[in-house]
Amino acid sequence: MQGHRRNASTDGTGTYTVSAVSTTKMLLKPLDVPQSISVLSSQQMKDQNLNTVDAALKQVAGVNVNMYGDGTGGYTARGFSLQAQYDGVPSMSGLTLSQQYDLAIYDRIEVLRGPDGMLQGSSTPGGSVNFVHKRPTDDFQGNASFSAGSWNNYHATLDVGGPLAHSKIVSARLVVAGTDRNQFYNNAYDRRWTIYGVTDVHLTRHDTLTVSVTSQSNDTTRYMGLPRASNGADLNLPTSTLVGANWGKSEVPMTEVEAQLEHLFSHGWRGRLNYRHRTAATTLQYAYLNAYNASAKTGNFVAANTRYDETNDGLDAYVTGPLHLFGQKHVLMMGANYDRYLYEGGGASANSRTYTALAGIPINANNAIPSLALPTITNRYWEPSTQWGVYGQAQIKPVSRFSILIGGRVSGYVSKTRRISPTVGATSTDIDQQGILTPYIGGVLHLWPNVTAYVSYVSTFSPQSAFDTTGRLAPVRGNQLEGGIKGEFFHGHLGMTLSGYKIIQKNEAIYNGTIGAICGPGGVDDCYVATGKTRSQGAEAELIGRPLEGWDINASYTYNDNRIVNNGSATQSGLTYAGNSPKHLWKLWTHYRFEPYRGAQKNVWSIGGGFNAQTSTFGTNRTVTQGGYIIGSIQAGYQWNKYLSLSATLNNIANKRYYQRLGNLYYYNYYGEPRNFMFTLRSNF
Repeated sequence: MQGHRRNASTDGTGTYTVSAVSTTKMLLKPLDVPQSISVLSSQQMKDQNLNTVDAALKQVAGVNVNMYGDGTGGYTARGFSLQAQYDGVPSMSGLTLSQQYDLAIYDRIEVLRGPDGMLQGSSTPGGSVNFVHKRPTDDFQGNASFSAGSWNNYHATLDVGGPLAHSKIVSARLVVAGTDRNQFYNNAYDRRWTIYGVTDVHLTRHDTLTVSVTSQSNDTTRYMGLPRASNGADLNLPTSTLVGANWGKSEVPMTEVEAQLEHLFSHGWRGRLNYRHRTAATTLQYAYLNAYNASAKTGNFVAANTRYDETNDGLDAYVTGPLHLFGQKHVLMMGANYDRYLYEGGGASANSRTYTALAGIPINANNAIPSLALPTITNRYWEPSTQWGVYGQAQIKPVSRFSILIGGRVSGYVSKTRRISPTVGATSTDIDQQGILTPYIGGVLHLWPNVTAYVSYVSTFSPQSAFDTTGRLAPVRGNQLEGGIKGEFFHGHLGMTLSGYKIIQKNEAIYNGTIGAICGPGGVDDCYVATGKTRSQGAEAELIGRPLEGWDINASYTYNDNRIVNNGSATQSGLTYAGNSPKHLWKLWTHYRFEPYRGAQKNVWSIGGGFNAQTSTFGTNRTVTQGGYIIGSIQAGYQWNKYLSLSATLNNIANKRYYQRLGNLYYYNYYGEPRNFMFTLRSNF
């Protein structure tokens, strides 16, 4: 059996919709948030057998996922990268180019599209992804799953939790997950083991302490992708091709500790203090092409060796609650957060000029690239980045049907660098910018009790280290104007959003070649001007929830037109800048249970299916292009009783050969998975 629902949790609700979103900290209904927010619930994760963050975000409206060859990826929305939050604590790292934890530890994923500078701090205008961890349930619950599929793909989970005593003062939850799989391309594997433990302690009737620990080992093949022809054309290499070394690897053990204290004040007010500490130790050893002979199918390789440690410390504290004035209920929220990221490490590489054995190697001869070419790492650096912020927001209701959300943030940001090996150098301050103001204003009008129209103007910033002749450049600014309509139907079980937006990012640094290197504190740095500008605009439509009993759906369409306004090159003005972001993006997943009667829990068949479709894209080299494509999946399931169910999923039904990411002429071009299947057995107890 499932435990009781707490706050905005989706655990055990059995639906794709949510009653509130926690990313706003005020637990507002989606209807009352004047921005586009999508929530991927635990039920949809189970229905689709989603085990990884990239697989999950591929289902979210407007999100583009571009994976690398070791399980890390790039995640964008509206033409800009997304930033991460963990239970509402912002993090400068942890999403792009970072290993991700198994989805089994998360209750839901909340994605806000568009600038989130008020709560996130320094970030791009793409938005934020809030990973919300599972919590102990009020009643005992337990479940397990085992999946087996193509390319020896195995995944298993165990999830148990509940109160540790009849008083329910202390409750706990334990989640264990493991993945062991080969990739669809040669000589590549992916092995991950995850353990997550969380405990709730009700110190008093009004105080709850939550402590969690997560540990995961990541052992994967490091693979840099496929080459293209000199004119950017597709070489039509077999999907099983791996261009690289058979000794290539990525090893990343990582640990995360969270502590949260929540206090319930009188009159509906509450406060929360949340601390997060994450460490990761990364070892990367790999080889990649830097020259290619298409006729001979040979190339010159680079052997790279990288080792670095990362530490994230995040702290977020806020209070929120209602205020009754002039016959209306208003909501206030105020808080502060701190985010520190430390990189400590370095790398080294060898090429065919310094090591001739790396020249003229057949691109499909993975065992011909000598591991002796790996150089020793000598240069290591210490690079801390710190930001802080004080924020506040108010939901003011002049009348019952109309609310104004107004708020802002004052931030500071510092970034430093120091060489620590082979000799210790002086510490240099790359960025030190204080008192950065980020405004937020929005309005929501209830056209009907279940339909709202909204508009908002939101902002974000990104500090930069470049100088002009008067000093350091001001931060890059991203400002968005968004408007739309939201609706809830069928007693809140079906949600709808229609939105349009325009983002202007300005103050981007452009090299000033008219003068010499006379800028910076010592008058020896290159000079720049803050005249760069990009523009992104578009529209989105999303439908998610349950229109009929037993039928769940998540459907979306995204239109995005992003352009360079000024980057210092007259020939590039007006061109698209985010090549891997398609102009048109469609996503659909639907699932239906053939219940013989409402609430049936035995002898129940189900079917599901969906597709992801997009128009053309290009890589970091504009000659590397790909036309649009559509990838479909289908699923059938059977539930014997309330304790046991089985599903079978077929992905990429048509066995479409496509690139899920495009790069340059030599690497970063990755095929998507060919046709594959997955069987999943689930048990509740």
